[in-house]
Order: sequence, then structure tokens, then C-alpha cells
Amino acid sequence: MGRKRRKIIKKTARPFPNVFSCPLCGAVAVTVVHEKGDQMALVTCGNCRASAEVPWYPAYSNVDAYTKWYDIVTRGEKPVEAGQS
Repeated sequence: MGRKRRKIIKKTARPFPNVFSCPLCGAVAVTVVHEKGDQMALVTCGNCRASAEVPWYPAYSNVDAYTKWYDIVTRGEKPVEAGQS
């Protein structure tokens, strides 16, 4: 007698999001803009217009720049520019 074969379950990797939630206004409207070759990335909330420039390293992705911005906003390390609505 042979034993019962098990099902092979493949795990699919979920891609990182491109739009994030804002810690100031709570809207899901934060985007990261980075031009190739630049040393800085601009992180902006489309709802409350809060923005800041964060350093960009070659190994970074949009999620890394967002988390750096999130830390700056929540800790109050640097004033975040609020744009005109």
C-alpha cells in the first residue's frame, strides 16, 4: 500500500502597494515620486497636501520611502509642509 499524496499549495507573493494611508488625515492618498538618478524622493498626500522630501538609496522601493516619511511625520522630527487645498 502506498501513502496518500499531499496537495502542493503554492504561495503567491503579494506586490507592494503604490498608494498608502496618511497618518495625518487618514485618507489613502499618499504617493511617492522618485525620478531615476535623484538622491531624494517626494512623498505627498493627495488629500491634505502634506509633503516632505526623504533620502532615496539605490536599494529603496516606494514602501521604504513611505516608511521613512511616516517616521518623520509621527515623531515630529522635521516640519511637514502643508500645501494649499
